[in-house]
Amino acid sequence: MEKPTLDRFRNSEFLQYMKDVLELVNAQDVEVLQLTTQRDALATLTNQIDNLFQQEQSSGITQELIDLDNRRDKAFMGIKASLEAYGYHYDERMQMAARSLLFNLNNYGTNIPRMNYQAETAIIDSMLSDWETETDLINAITTVGLANWIAELKTANAAFNNRYLARVSESAANPATSFTSVREVATDAYRQLTAHVEAHATLGSNVVHQELVNEFGVLAKQYNQTVGQRLSLGDNAVNPPETGEDVSFNDEIISEQV
Repeated sequence: MEKPTLDRFRNSEFLQYMKDVLELVNAQDVEVLQLTTQRDALATLTNQIDNLFQQEQSSGITQELIDLDNRRDKAFMGIKASLEAYGYHYDERMQMAARSLLFNLNNYGTNIPRMNYQAETAIIDSMLSDWETETDLINAITTVGLANWIAELKTANAAFNNRYLARVSESAANPATSFTSVREVATDAYRQLTAHVEAHATLGSNVVHQELVNEFGVLAKQYNQTVGQRLSLGDNAVNPPETGEDVSFNDEIISEQV
């Protein structure tokens, strides 16, 4: 049976995976399969994670972070698209200036808006520092005339970081059971459940146990493929977006720990 790479799952993915597992189990006669204790343990923890996730999504600062992240992403992509276009400009001076800035930008990564929140903030800060201190890049900005775009990116990135730190403070001021700790316990409960199913499938005579093993394997494969595709695009956040990126602040925290 294929195993899910749970440590790579965003909180939203982890939660939905456990819900799907429980749905597969609950579709059968749990008492006959002798899985009641293991099912109940996982269900309790899944409900706890669901409550934490709902609380996270209800935060006003969380929505503001999403909006500010979208704002800086648009500014970044606008700058990059402009530089790529100017790379074909009929004026060679414009070409050279654009290519100089684009070369510097690409040195920091090819998919910066898809990075996790903290990484994107730091990279944009470093890139803008280059553009404000290196003479050739300062001159290039003047040549291509992107000062307003760059000012917008700097403002948006700073605003995002300020609200991100406010979100950290909010979480610290309202301590609750963390996603990390509940995920660890839920992972153990999941493994106990699947271990019981596999043991019954091997030693018992009820074919439903083997059917569940097969279903768990298919489900794990599907999730692993989805997560693998996301990670191959350079998106390491767990956290993690319904807008192209996962929006959970705690998904971001998990991403730094796995």
